Amino acid sequence: MARWIILTVVVVVLTGAATFLVQYAPDSDSELVSPVVVKSGPQPKVEVSPDLMFDFGVMSQRDKGTHTWTIKNVGEGELELWLEGKPTCSCTVAELEVPKGEEGGAKKVVKVKPGDSTKINLVWETRNRENHYSQSATIGTNAAEKPSFTLAVHGLVHPPVMVVPPQLITLTEVSNETTTPARVGVFSLDRPATKVTKVTTSRPSLITARAVPFSEEEKKAFKTTTGYRVEIDIKPGMPLGRFQDEIVIDTDHPLQPETKITITGNVTGPISVVPERLRMPNVVGKQGATREITLLVRGGDKTKFEVAHKPDKVEVAIAPSNTGDSKGRYLMTVKVPAGTASGWVDDEIILKTDHPRAGELKIPVSIIVSNGSAG
Repeated sequence: MARWIILTVVVVVLTGAATFLVQYAPDSDSELVSPVVVKSGPQPKVEVSPDLMFDFGVMSQRDKGTHTWTIKNVGEGELELWLEGKPTCSCTVAELEVPKGEEGGAKKVVKVKPGDSTKINLVWETRNRENHYSQSATIGTNAAEKPSFTLAVHGLVHPPVMVVPPQLITLTEVSNETTTPARVGVFSLDRPATKVTKVTTSRPSLITARAVPFSEEEKKAFKTTTGYRVEIDIKPGMPLGRFQDEIVIDTDHPLQPETKITITGNVTGPISVVPERLRMPNVVGKQGATREITLLVRGGDKTKFEVAHKPDKVEVAIAPSNTGDSKGRYLMTVKVPAGTASGWVDDEIILKTDHPRAGELKIPVSIIVSNGSAG
């Protein structure tokens, strides 16, 4: 009857371009067992199958894998096995378990008689890391021809559900007068049959999304047998200025039933804001400061502006421009009153208008108020 060893190695994914050959080397501060003293007489001989290195191919994040090796004593003497030193990284936990009453001292030595064999299992958890993975554990023996051997696993780890481009869609300019499209690919490498069950957006009246199965060309491009193209449309009527919204993709993948994508950009339309963002980086609180922003209405249409939101520390006033041809030109004056306490203002000014195609404008505001003197 063969004795069994269970060697459990819980491994997190390591990223980087270092080869697994470098990772095989034990840490310089590893606590190695005492050198093996080879006894005279019949000698053990180690035979390991399959290969020492196991390539698991591709796995998902938050998944677990296992692989088993058979260690056979093909010599004439009794074979001893133990875990040698530390595993290849501090985040790996290794434990050698043997039948009760047969522990071989502090080294937890397991003995295998001539002709017998035992099993070693490696179990690893991918957690939330990705890309290249390689880890190992070294087993010491009393065999002169093989005083130790290293068992290792390696491969690639990806998110359960792949999104291309990943997690963020940035649109430099979006017109609020026409529909602006965006597209993402959604598929799974470890579970190709994964289905998209639902797609929702944070602003369904103005941003819509739907999942369409990949074409044959798209399958080839993404090197997958199945997948989806999520078609996103930003409709006319979006508020002018910066925006950030969310697309939620539900799938039937058990490890990642929900995927969130951020979509961001700048909406332009019949009213332009110059500059697009208000920055006042050096305001002396006791003196205060004032800045002007120009609002330009295309076509010179007369427009009414109302301040719907502003930072607490500032005052905002809007009036038609009195310089030159002021038709369609308005000045927005932003004032930090004298005596304002020091601090950082990171907010936005929201304007409501009566323009039929630009009902709302958002202007980012960044102001730093200090107690020092103006530079």
